[in-house]
Amino acid sequence: MGTDATGADRESDGPLDRYMTVLELIAAFPGKLTLAEVATLLDLPKTTAHRLLKGLVKARLASGGQGGRAYDIGDRLARLLHATAADGWLETLVRPVLERLAGDSNEACYLTRLVGDRVLVAISQAPEVRWRSYVQPGIEMPPHAAASAKAILAFQDDALIASALATERPKLTVNTRTEPAWITQEYAAVRRQGHATCIGEIDEGLAAIAVPVRQPDGAVLHAVAMTGPLQRIMNGELPGRLRALTDAAEALAGKLALGARAAARP
Repeated sequence: MGTDATGADRESDGPLDRYMTVLELIAAFPGKLTLAEVATLLDLPKTTAHRLLKGLVKARLASGGQGGRAYDIGDRLARLLHATAADGWLETLVRPVLERLAGDSNEACYLTRLVGDRVLVAISQAPEVRWRSYVQPGIEMPPHAAASAKAILAFQDDALIASALATERPKLTVNTRTEPAWITQEYAAVRRQGHATCIGEIDEGLAAIAVPVRQPDGAVLHAVAMTGPLQRIMNGELPGRLRALTDAAEALAGKLALGARAAARP
C-alpha cells in the first residue's frame, strides 16, 4: 500500500532501504537540508523523516538536527568512505600539493589516512634530488612512534585510540617509547602544539614532522608529513617547514572532505 509517488514510504520498502534513501539525499546536499526540506523532498510525513534522521544521527551516519541545524554525513560514515573509496580521486587532489611541498623542501612528503583504527600511507612524493628518503604507500605507521600517526590519532575518541594502541607496540630504536602514559602525553602535546614529531623513533638518524588535516567539521582523518635525515628536519628551518606543512594541510582540508562526498555519490 503506497502513500507517495516516489515509493519512499511504501510498506514494501524495508527499514534499511528507507534509511538509505534519506542518507543518499543528505550526501547529495551535505550540510544544506533541514528536517522540513528532507520531508518535502522525499514526500514523507515530517514525523517519519524525523524518526529516520534521528536513527541515522544516533548511529553517527548523519549529523545535525540540533537547534534546527542542517543535516550532513556523520563521522562514522566519513571514515567508511575514506577507508573504501578508490584512490584515484585522492591522488588527483593530493599529488599537486605534495609535489610543491617536496619541491620546496627537498624532502620526502606524504599523506597518511585513518583506516579503521590504523594509519596508512596513502600517497608519497620524493623530491628530484640525488639523496632522498622515500615512504612506501600502503605501509602502516606505528601509532606510538610515527609522526603522521600521532597527528591523526591524537584527535580521535578514547575508544578508537584504545583500539589503535591495543596491538603490539615494538621498540624500533633506542628512542622508541612504548609506555601508555608517555603516548597519552605525546598525543596531548600534539593537540596543544598542532603538530607531531618522530625523532629517531622508527629509524635512527631519521626524523619526521606531521600536521593534521582538519576537515571543515573538525574531523581529522588525514595528516601531511615530511621526513628526512634528523639533522636536516630538526634544524633551525623547522618553523618554516611546519608552516609549509600547515599551509598544505589547510589547502587539502576542504578538498578532501568534498572529494569524499563526491566519490560517494551514485
